[in-house]
Amino acid sequence: MILSGQCRSGSKLVQIQLARQLGVAQCVVREALLELQASGLVETVDNRGAFVGELNAERLLESFDVREAHECLAVRLCCQHATRAQLRELAELADRIWKFAAAGGHDEEMASLDREFHQRLIHLSGNSMLVRLSEHYRALGKVVRAGRDPRMVRDEHLALLKAIEEGREEDAVRLVRDHIRAAKKAVEEQILSRSFVPKWV
Repeated sequence: MILSGQCRSGSKLVQIQLARQLGVAQCVVREALLELQASGLVETVDNRGAFVGELNAERLLESFDVREAHECLAVRLCCQHATRAQLRELAELADRIWKFAAAGGHDEEMASLDREFHQRLIHLSGNSMLVRLSEHYRALGKVVRAGRDPRMVRDEHLALLKAIEEGREEDAVRLVRDHIRAAKKAVEEQILSRSFVPKWV
């Protein structure tokens, strides 16, 4: 409901109303709000309750820093755990992203597949704690479109997968770090030029 815009930034989230609307117990809503608070989608104010979190540039940029740390560890572990079949599936996913870009007019599909690509890298690490931690900021990726050259993004994805397949851990770490930093820089440039407006996508 938050991601779709039904619950707007700053609006109050009343547990009993949400429980009735969703047909669940109030304790289930309470637990869900705690999970959403961890990702920044919900904020609590003492003696006032829970509210939909405000989207802001600082929080989004911080999420890139956390992503960088997590994905550097993930690709290092992928070098040890990922199979060729799994990496082939990711290469096919990278090509699908590129095909949507080449066709034009498929920004949402591209963004969704790109998020899937990076989330699958996290899962292929085989580290359940890393997967769990990544869930806390993953939703923030839904408000960002870096607007980078799709061909360059595809080439970076494929170079990363090749490094993982060949077990070149340091190269894989460098490639994913550069990839995420390039996306962060693109968003920073949009913010500085005042052309960036956070919105759920």
